Amino acid sequence: MEKSQSLSHVQEIQKVIHEKSLIPRDLAILESWKRCVQLHSLDPLISKDAYILPEAKLKQHQEQLEDLMRTARFGLETLYQEIVGQNYVVLLTDAEGVTVDYIGDPYKDDELKQAGLYLGSEWSEHRAGTCGIGSCIYTGEPITVHQTDHFDASHISLTCTAAPIYNPLGELSAVLDVSALHSPEIKQSQAFAQHLVRLWAIRIEMAVLVNNFQSEWIITFSKSSVFFAVAPEYAVALDENGRITGATRNATMLFNSTGSFLLNQQIIGTSVTDYLEIDLEDVPKLGRTASVNERIVRMHNGETLFVTVISTKKKTNNIIPNSGSRAYGILHGGDPQVERIAQKIEKIAQIEVNILLHGETGTGKEFLSKYIHKLRRSNKPFIAINCASIPENLIESELFGYTPGTFTGARREGKIGLIEQANGGTLFLDEIGDMPFNLQARLLRVLSEKEVVRIGSSATKAIDVRVISASHRDLRKLVAEGKFREDLYYRIAGITFCLPPLRERKDLEWLIGKFLGNEKENDSISLEPKAKQALLEYKWPGNIRQMVNTLSLTKALSEGSISFHDLPEEVQLNSTYNSSDESLEDLLEGLNWNITAVANYLGCERSTIYRRMKKAKIVIERPDKGLE
Repeated sequence: MEKSQSLSHVQEIQKVIHEKSLIPRDLAILESWKRCVQLHSLDPLISKDAYILPEAKLKQHQEQLEDLMRTARFGLETLYQEIVGQNYVVLLTDAEGVTVDYIGDPYKDDELKQAGLYLGSEWSEHRAGTCGIGSCIYTGEPITVHQTDHFDASHISLTCTAAPIYNPLGELSAVLDVSALHSPEIKQSQAFAQHLVRLWAIRIEMAVLVNNFQSEWIITFSKSSVFFAVAPEYAVALDENGRITGATRNATMLFNSTGSFLLNQQIIGTSVTDYLEIDLEDVPKLGRTASVNERIVRMHNGETLFVTVISTKKKTNNIIPNSGSRAYGILHGGDPQVERIAQKIEKIAQIEVNILLHGETGTGKEFLSKYIHKLRRSNKPFIAINCASIPENLIESELFGYTPGTFTGARREGKIGLIEQANGGTLFLDEIGDMPFNLQARLLRVLSEKEVVRIGSSATKAIDVRVISASHRDLRKLVAEGKFREDLYYRIAGITFCLPPLRERKDLEWLIGKFLGNEKENDSISLEPKAKQALLEYKWPGNIRQMVNTLSLTKALSEGSISFHDLPEEVQLNSTYNSSDESLEDLLEGLNWNITAVANYLGCERSTIYRRMKKAKIVIERPDKGLE
């Protein structure tokens, strides 16, 4: 960047800040510039290099967004394919602006990393100034920050387009962004990029909603009578009473009388009949088998919508017959390991014994704990605590509660701890192996004395809880290393169950059918043979959680049938339907290293070829005219 260009950019910002000139830029950009100086105390004269988080810190951010990342990955890959020829990268950040996932040209890694368009980069507005991700987080709205729109002069060669991703409760959870190192000078050139980013942010929100509310009614809406079944615009989740338990951002905006998205206008907890002229008894009839005319619903303002029910909590036609065990058809589809666990659980469910669940991440430990809870204490509280996610300085107050005025920042009325909230029900301690050692003694006392004492108090309160603990770590090894109390281990491990990883289970086909919802008459979806075989061959390192997320998104984006090429690249790459890496190099040479030609020949995307080349350590010797 030329020094004169940088100086001119700084002068423009200074004029805006001091309101000495009306600059022909978007209002959102001008407001962001002012925030950078007045709120974030940034100096336009001081340029900053891109900030990349250390690997350990990045991992913490990724773990907190793990479920959404798995759900969004297929969307990121598909979006990248739509823009790959235009030198864009795709970024997914958390609500703090930290890039937790990205896809870009692997041959430009160094250049992208230097520019901050890379895994682990932080693009919060207070750190990077006006930028697509940071400004999107601040406003909660989609935005394009193009070249000199950026506050920091070191970023004015970039163009960034970002859209927010909200969780089903209306909270900002992530940002989807496409950025390029170089682009045409005209900002309108980014209109298509903005359209795609908005579209895929909506689709990811849809997939998250479907994945998080699988036990409830999911209703999708569209204003189009042609595309409502394949490309819905809005979605909500309903409980059995017709109350809205989750919604996409677009649905919230649609239902709000003002059409705006404000926290005080949340629709969660309200009845769907407050917005739609619909009889709740008719909801089960609105599946894909119903005619278009049968699926017309009107809003109270007279606007017409076309609806589809894509999921229901009412089960029909179980694909696995009843074997006599209540857990059969719920926990497994014939896997002998899980069957033995299920049989023991039903025998000990009525016995007041603490339970320890061991297994890899995503094997279904929390699901199993909820099943145990329903067998004995279904009408009582189920309180789940992730001992690894609560900050160490807060875990004691979260677990045990505190009295008023105990410490600075405490609530004036005090707080009831999570253990006390679980009284009468079940306390699920997830990742208990990560609980700080000094708190283990306090937890032991609670379990042995069956009473809890709030911080700042000497009074005890009797509690009655069944404790179910879970860990992916070997607690016996931690005991031997002095990292976990032996007496606490024997207190929580009244009986231990080891959940097998998905790669060892014998009922993968049943699980795939279950998570695709093929036991539901009005919501079935076909699976092509090659796709089915690829799913069965895949090792599923994220286990059940990964399978659920993958199938939910694939199903949501499919049009009634899932093909091999609808699957995420990570699944495709491990399939026998892909040719070997050894033959790939021969094919590349035979087609003059034309990646597009190779991808067309193999029936896959260009990015798949690049990933397989990277895996096989195949290096392109670019011809004089360069590689596509």
